[in-house]
Amino acid sequence: MPPSVGEPFVAEPAEVVARIPEATIQDAWVRGLFDASALRTTDGEPVRVLDRGRLNGDSGPDVTDVRVEIGSLLWAGDVEIHTTSAAWEAHGHDADPAYDRVVLHVVLAADRRTGTLRRADGSALPELVLLPHLDRSLRALLRAFYVEPREAPHCAPRWDEVPPSLRRDWIRALGIERLRQRARALGHAYGRRPDLDRLLVGRMFRALGYEVNAAPFEALAARLPLPRLRRWDGAAIHAALLAASGLGGASLFEAPARAPVEIPPMRPEAWKKGGRPANAPTRRLAQAAAWLAPGGVLRSDAVAHLADALAGGLEATFDALRSDPPDGSRPLGLSRATRVLADAVLPVLLLDAEQREDPALETAVLDAYASLPAEADRITRRFADAGLKPKSAAEAQGVHQLARAYCDEGRCARCAVGQALYPALARA
Repeated sequence: MPPSVGEPFVAEPAEVVARIPEATIQDAWVRGLFDASALRTTDGEPVRVLDRGRLNGDSGPDVTDVRVEIGSLLWAGDVEIHTTSAAWEAHGHDADPAYDRVVLHVVLAADRRTGTLRRADGSALPELVLLPHLDRSLRALLRAFYVEPREAPHCAPRWDEVPPSLRRDWIRALGIERLRQRARALGHAYGRRPDLDRLLVGRMFRALGYEVNAAPFEALAARLPLPRLRRWDGAAIHAALLAASGLGGASLFEAPARAPVEIPPMRPEAWKKGGRPANAPTRRLAQAAAWLAPGGVLRSDAVAHLADALAGGLEATFDALRSDPPDGSRPLGLSRATRVLADAVLPVLLLDAEQREDPALETAVLDAYASLPAEADRITRRFADAGLKPKSAAEAQGVHQLARAYCDEGRCARCAVGQALYPALARA
């Protein structure tokens, strides 16, 4: 029986659907930019969304704390979101127990795998095709994601009544809170597979993939035979990464050497192409090969190598992350190296410091976090317009924590700014 997929409100060419970033679909789900009155799974079960949940900024399913009623049953768990169904298997979720809590797989459009997916525990995975229910065209959806401003915090017009030092100290504290939360989340992953080296490699690959290719890069890292790979030269490692990615022998300049050992390849459709040339998967794979090549930061004792580099200061750490790729292409850019450091290296090193009770390493991590430059994004711009512009990566992450854990949840009584503006909340 074919999957139950209705007609979209606005007809969209298949090539346009394929180019929609998954982050845009995630945004549409969390913000409710669809008609929820007649949702059905691909096998015809009615779906009622009670709580769309919240975006997960770390590894694991895209949206957590979801409550949905499927048929006559109420489910609480996670939602994973992809452009098409095939990405579930292409990203390795069908073999990852961390995704067994996914109660609904939301895809933009159906494909040949729609309605056939299973979790790692063997159970059938309910799916929902979102395109027929969107309340706007894909062009308008992209505009809503990239252009339309989010609302500023309700208290923003009164922020000038709060001492600047209180605002800044609160944001910095929230930034550290967010970093520690990431370290705790990694601790759960470490508990399932106690291999800090492989955890670091997976997180660094994920950060290298940017938003659109984060999941396939992490899936690629999981299938690499690291002990053997680290014995090869840079050209062979590059060839192995290209082959294992399913992107073949494609290179920006010339075909690399053949890999000494075959690695089961991923499906090519797992990767998003297009966008800026610097973010092309083949370019990023060459930069990943540089990390694993002789002299690279992931060649051996990666956690200790990066801890030593961090002790030498940020410049030494950036130098370690920006080694020359084996194919002669340009090294990792400073902006992307900053993201790799903030999203992958620092959380893993903080986890290591906490596990080994190493206060010197913990201090080095927190100092680096406070010194990294801030990157502007949709969330930080929303607060900058209200008068709070982050000056460091720690403050930028503090703004994210403020938005997601306090403002969007209406937890004004738990917020230092809210308590300063509305003293009655602090006494409640």
